[in-house]
Amino acid sequence: MEYANDKDFYPAPFPSSGLQTFDLQRISLAKLLNGDPQEGKRVFNIGSNDGFFYLDLTTHAKGLQILELAHKMHHIGKGVMENTPLEEKRTFPIRPAYVGLLDTGYKALCIDKDGNPDRLEMFNISQAGLFAGNEDYKLPPWLASHETIFRTMIRESNNIHNTILAILEPQLQIPTGSLTSLHRLTSPSGAWLRVLHYPATADGKPLPNPPTPPHKDAVSLAMLFAWQGGLQITPANNPNIADHEEEDPKDWYWVAPQPGCALINFGDAMSVLTNNVIKAGKHRVCSPPGEQCKYSRISVLTSARPAETTMMRPFKSPVIPQPAGNDDALTALQWGMEKVRKTLANVQRGNEKAAAEQIAKEKEAAARPQLLVASA
Repeated sequence: MEYANDKDFYPAPFPSSGLQTFDLQRISLAKLLNGDPQEGKRVFNIGSNDGFFYLDLTTHAKGLQILELAHKMHHIGKGVMENTPLEEKRTFPIRPAYVGLLDTGYKALCIDKDGNPDRLEMFNISQAGLFAGNEDYKLPPWLASHETIFRTMIRESNNIHNTILAILEPQLQIPTGSLTSLHRLTSPSGAWLRVLHYPATADGKPLPNPPTPPHKDAVSLAMLFAWQGGLQITPANNPNIADHEEEDPKDWYWVAPQPGCALINFGDAMSVLTNNVIKAGKHRVCSPPGEQCKYSRISVLTSARPAETTMMRPFKSPVIPQPAGNDDALTALQWGMEKVRKTLANVQRGNEKAAAEQIAKEKEAAARPQLLVASA
């Protein structure tokens, strides 16, 4: 299985110089599955600091399996995003706005003047929809033929997510199963499998504003498969700057995709459940750098979220500080709804503002020759 030179995945190389990049640590899935204590300590230390790491999938059959599934998901995503009419894609609705969860359905965050998805579009497959049996969940015709792959991808991702969560339990000094029991495959949780499509810009130049502004994921863990650049992280993670606000430009670092690896990031749910012992990684997605900017970008993302009935309060543990004051914890469902609504509103607002600015620039450019003629 060799994809490193496949133009479908890597249409242009990630720039080798000229960018501020972050050298993430590489964790071996094989070592985690084999119970290597040192590798487990490294995962905990990463969670206590940066919140991001590469997960090397190349040296274990389970890793190679999910890597192959991710490549199939890339092909599916590229095919349906580029060849399915917008109105047909919209027949797969997201949940009503009051629900506040983006775990199912198709969404385009911006439409250009020609009626095509611009900046970012995505479809989401609900983990609970396929496995919990608590709703009559049906995929639309343009996705239904791929359901077996979706199911396998979600199931195998859940196994990897829980492998990482189980490794954290003894180091957090909480009982075995404290985390993994909250992230069962069959529990309604709002977890999802997501395919994101960032269309290339018409002029092949980077967008002035990130299609996905700064945020922390409303999940416990996320696992990203990406073949082109675009992801930026900020190790600074300044507590005085809100999750959705920009950091100092010098504090943003590019993350270079690594063939054979997924990117793992800890989400805000882990920060809540451990009172910030495990830190959520703040990130944003920009236009791909260098020559990669001329090509559309497909990413595949899976998530682990606590079961909906989980009370979002820190575990009791000698290594987890306990908050003072009244216990007014939300359920994971309530907490997730609030977080997702805020994040989506911020993303939508940013994209609409950027689109309006772009239209204004185009109108100004179109009017400029006429002004020159009139003045002559």
